[in-house]
Amino acid sequence: MARNESDIEAQSQSIAEYVFLVMVVLMVAVPASGFVLSAQTGIAGLFAKGAYQLQSTRDLAQRVIDSSTRIHTLERKLAQDEIELARLKQQSRDTNRLRALLDLKQKSERTSVAAEVVARNPDNWYKQVILDKGTAEKVVRGSAVISVTGVVGQVVSASEHASVVRLLTDPEQKLGVLIPRLGVTGVLVGNYEQVAHIENVAVGTNVDINDKVVCVGKAGIFPDNHPVGTVLAVRRDANGASMQIDVKLSDNCYDLSQVLILPPQSN
Repeated sequence: MARNESDIEAQSQSIAEYVFLVMVVLMVAVPASGFVLSAQTGIAGLFAKGAYQLQSTRDLAQRVIDSSTRIHTLERKLAQDEIELARLKQQSRDTNRLRALLDLKQKSERTSVAAEVVARNPDNWYKQVILDKGTAEKVVRGSAVISVTGVVGQVVSASEHASVVRLLTDPEQKLGVLIPRLGVTGVLVGNYEQVAHIENVAVGTNVDINDKVVCVGKAGIFPDNHPVGTVLAVRRDANGASMQIDVKLSDNCYDLSQVLILPPQSN
């Protein structure tokens, strides 16, 4: 009897230990399951967030590419528009020059031939231009060449349908000029640039800056009182015995297009 009671007590102790062990396992296992679930949820959230950021980056990159393409397209169109605008402006300037030149031709009392500059030699850019009119249009050597704004130069040779003009910028080209305000005359000499010189003017001559300089129309070549330029500077020459007058030419000899050719008047 005592042995049976001892066996029952041992079995009860074993069952209690088993129940206790199960309870411990449950206490440990339930939080661990929650942690695993939370970890899985966190990892899934990180993947979802990364995928969203990647797609956002791709969308942003595509928008940048699209914007860049549109900018390049607009830049090309703007460049084309600027080229077209420059062409139209040049065309307008040429048209205005031509109209003014035809008006000058109509007002001129002398026979004149309208011509265009068709060529320049880079080796003597400041000396000569070639016009599209020649002996077939009665252009001869020695003819004066003018524009609306001023004297250009003089024909030095002519073929049937072309002529060569020596410009006022060439030191070889001399021109008799007058300062109307003072009645002072002199000879204009080129200097390979847009500023020419009147040399050997008497010391004490009261020439002022911006005084007008015009043609002396003697010998029946250049037209009387046609503009030549304006006084830019006055100074004594190297020996101090006379003055040199710098004259800014009225016509831009570097940008010639349309001109009038005036054959010499017969005596």
